[in-house]
Amino acid sequence: MKKLIENELIKIFKRKNIYILLLIGILMIVGYSLFQKITNPKVDDIVKQYEKGYERDKSYLEYQKNIDDEKYEEIVERMALEKYAVENNIQYNILLNSENTNAPLPKDARIILMKIFDNFDIIFVFIVIAISSTIISEEYSKGTIKNLFVKPHKRAKIMCSKIITNIFIVIIIIVFMVLLQYTIGGLIFGFDSYSLDAIIYNKADQSINVMNLSYYMINLIINKVSLYILLIAIGILISSFTSNIALNILISLGIYIIFNYSNIEYSPIILIVFAIIIDMLSLVIFQNKDVKNE
Repeated sequence: MKKLIENELIKIFKRKNIYILLLIGILMIVGYSLFQKITNPKVDDIVKQYEKGYERDKSYLEYQKNIDDEKYEEIVERMALEKYAVENNIQYNILLNSENTNAPLPKDARIILMKIFDNFDIIFVFIVIAISSTIISEEYSKGTIKNLFVKPHKRAKIMCSKIITNIFIVIIIIVFMVLLQYTIGGLIFGFDSYSLDAIIYNKADQSINVMNLSYYMINLIINKVSLYILLIAIGILISSFTSNIALNILISLGIYIIFNYSNIEYSPIILIVFAIIIDMLSLVIFQNKDVKNE
């Protein structure tokens, strides 16, 4: 198994498209952080901005008719955070999901780090899809799958090595990008804000949760990794069906877009269970798939 995983890692690291996507991600992080610094509003009294934002949002809900549910929930969440900030004299930006344009708040390294997946999720997704949706189909299209089958490796081990390698690479890339954002944000905005708490609105019980920033980021990464593991499983399943790489990528991307915009929230455990079921189906297909002699 170890040798198979090493072999898969070598194949992935030889791909130029992975490095191109990583470079794009790095440039986006640096560019976005610099842009936020340049356009950062100067606010003398942050609490007054929260008060102003709260009153504007409250007035909007009172006089605006025909507000769709998504917009309404967004404003309710923002008002809850604005009210909490005023009552607790919060002197930094805690509006993670949306801000009132009539009462802008200054950005800091902490708030940008907390939004890393909102801002750069597409890069992570493209990397996941680029690897998972081609890891099997590319072997068949190039004929290199024959080299694996002639060696004393069971197909189950080959498939497991590909799944494990995908997950390992994605985790490494996520950790790298998060640490990069942490460093770039700290250099541009200063590292002081990382000592501040993460203040989050809980939609389930409409409460405010205060937690350590490190704890928040660990939970955020776990949630995202579980989603990407499911996406990996889907990509590998599609890759097991067809050797058309372009089609595999389009289908995987389409499934992600549908899932992402459905606003359905699942726990990491459920996502992992779905991924395992899909991986088992991929294994069955892979074990019964013929290799054409060309």
